[in-house]
Amino acid sequence: MSTTDYTAFACSAYDVLEASAAKNASVRLEIQSDVGVVHRDVKILDLFSKDKTEFMRARDVDTSEEFTLRLDAINSITDLATGKIYSPKVC
Repeated sequence: MSTTDYTAFACSAYDVLEASAAKNASVRLEIQSDVGVVHRDVKILDLFSKDKTEFMRARDVDTSEEFTLRLDAINSITDLATGKIYSPKVC
């Protein structure tokens, strides 16, 4: 994906990511990847923008792997504390 095809991330979903990062709380991400849809439980380490594209740096809860992800690859966010599901595609 190039930055020219970046799809803006909904502010309400971004707020969920920020709050989760601040509380050091885990969320479940449904991610669209090259191999299809994957689910990962993560702790968010950082949210940042580069070249008009938003990213997150996260740590996988199960494997402790750290990775960087473009936010527009996220299909849904589940707050693991409440079970509430958020769509980053809907404002």
